[in-house]
Amino acid sequence: MPNVITSISIQKKNKNRFNIFINEQYAFSLNCQHAENLHIGDHLTKNKIEDLKQTDEQDTAYSRALFYLQFRSRSRMETKRYLKDKEFSSEAITSALSRLETNGYINDLEFARLWIENRLRFKPKGVYALTGELREKGIDEQIVKDILKDFDESESAWAAVAPRLNRLKKLERNEFNKKIYSFLSYRGFGYGICKQVCDQAWENK
Repeated sequence: MPNVITSISIQKKNKNRFNIFINEQYAFSLNCQHAENLHIGDHLTKNKIEDLKQTDEQDTAYSRALFYLQFRSRSRMETKRYLKDKEFSSEAITSALSRLETNGYINDLEFARLWIENRLRFKPKGVYALTGELREKGIDEQIVKDILKDFDESESAWAAVAPRLNRLKKLERNEFNKKIYSFLSYRGFGYGICKQVCDQAWENK
C-alpha cells in the first residue's frame, strides 16, 4: 500500500509544527519549514519519510541548543550533554554540534578564555582549581595548558585576598597567616603563592 499524505494539520500547542497523516493515520510531525513543501496527496517512500524525520530532528536539536546557549557561554561537552538529556539521537547531536561550531556558537578555546576572565573578576582561583574546572567542562588538555601558560597566579591570589584584609587586620601574625593560607588553599593556590601573598598581605593590612 502506498504511503499517501491524507492530512496536514497545525499542532495546537506549537504553531510552528505540523502533524503529518499518512493513509488516514498520524505518522510524524515536522517544523513549518519542512512541512511547507508537503501537500495532501503526495506519495512518500519509506526512505523519504526517514529523511524528513532525520532532518527535522537535526534542526530541532540545533534550535534547542541555541536556546540553551542564549543564557551563557557553554563548552562543547556541556552542550552535548544537554542534547543527550533531551534524548536526541547521536546523529542529530553530532549534526547540531558541527553546525554550532561552524557558526561560532560553541568554541572551547574562547569558552576557556572567558571562564578564566570571569573567575579572575568575580572569584579568583589558582591554576590547580582552574585546571580542574575546565577539565570538568570537557575542555581539551592542550587548550587548558595553552590558556593557563601565561596566567598570573600571584595577581589572582592577591585579587582573592585583598577584599578580606580589613576583617583580618586585628589578628596576630600566626592566625593571620593561617586564615589566608587556608582560604587560598581552598581556592586552589599552591604553597609558594600562599606564602608570597601572606607576606604581602601582612605588609599591607
